[in-house]
Amino acid sequence: MTIGTTRFFQNNMELFSKLTTDLEKLQVEAGSGQNELKLSKHYRDVANLNAAEEKRSETSQYIMNSKRLQTDLENLDLAMERIQNLMIRIQEISVESANDVLEPQDRAMYIQETRMLKDELIDIANQTDSFGNTLFGGISAEKNPFELKGDGSVVYSGSAVAKNVQVTSGLMVTQNFSGSKVFENIKGENGSFSIFELINNLTESLSNELNSGISSNLLGTSDSTLLEFPDSGAEAEISFSLITEEGETNYSARVYGNDYSNLAEIINSSTGATGITATYEGDNRITLESTHEELYIDKFRQNSLSDPDAQIRVLDSNSLAVTEAVSQSKLNNGDISLRVSDAFKHISTMRAEVATSSRRAKDAEDTNQDLLAELEKDISEIKHADLASLLTKIQMLMLQKDAAQATFTRISSKSLFDLMG
Repeated sequence: MTIGTTRFFQNNMELFSKLTTDLEKLQVEAGSGQNELKLSKHYRDVANLNAAEEKRSETSQYIMNSKRLQTDLENLDLAMERIQNLMIRIQEISVESANDVLEPQDRAMYIQETRMLKDELIDIANQTDSFGNTLFGGISAEKNPFELKGDGSVVYSGSAVAKNVQVTSGLMVTQNFSGSKVFENIKGENGSFSIFELINNLTESLSNELNSGISSNLLGTSDSTLLEFPDSGAEAEISFSLITEEGETNYSARVYGNDYSNLAEIINSSTGATGITATYEGDNRITLESTHEELYIDKFRQNSLSDPDAQIRVLDSNSLAVTEAVSQSKLNNGDISLRVSDAFKHISTMRAEVATSSRRAKDAEDTNQDLLAELEKDISEIKHADLASLLTKIQMLMLQKDAAQATFTRISSKSLFDLMG
């Protein structure tokens, strides 16, 4: 009979199993070319690998953000280009309509076109990308940030804050614009204005058949003239200029409850220098007299009048019939053309910002692509197995396994008689 115990056989089976498992693992690593990292044995490599893979995931997301940004900014640039083209046409209409002999049917045609241009502009202002996000709504979730009201005004209900997207750990790039920044609060010579207000003014100027806010000579047939000012409501501020052969004088007054007596006092306060005298007649009317042969009204502006399209009317002293109406400066062709130019420059500036954002997004993508390549290389090196070392270990394990099997076979084959000699 052979010599042996249950424990003897169990120990050898466990040894063979461990050698077989270790050998299989080494063969798998040799076949795949990658180490099987264990936290207990490869703490530093595991930590570096986790950090590298986390950075790789973050960098891949930044690359996706950059690509999405470039697409969105391309759409934004095309929208800006459309706006510029519309502003060019609005300027053309402003110039073409500055004609005192323009026929009513021609004015009607221009009015219809300006309204169509306004509708197209609102359509652009509410444009969305392929994901349904507005180009000019900022961070707002409003589907249509610009709304056309019944009175022709356009109201913005979007956000005043633009949407930004992270493209590197320390850089965010603008993805869209706030509509208030693009279409409203445009800086002009006479204050801020909106593009929609500008188009409304152009339409109003065409409707009133007025091409200039300067009057004719008010003293052409008499040495005095009767002016009727618009209703002020509870409170309003108006300003205008009176021009004579000797120069121009600017006047400004705050009016309460249609009481223009203080305006007459302001005009009379400079009579010595201007030669112009004012008499308040009541009912919003003032009579002007002058020692000069020529007198003109120009640069009429108002703030908070009950009628936003109010005018200064020149009346016949006898019949009180309106002989002439002086429009506000904002309805003058000259002022409208100037504001169109300001709006075009403003959109050009916005478009330059789009180009800058697109360039930054592209630069960030290129940088992240380079970083991703380095990370892939580092991860590969951490996982890479030393093939020569693995083959040496495999050979040693195979020798150990063969030796263990030979020893087990030899010992387990001996009998008691072999030991007794």
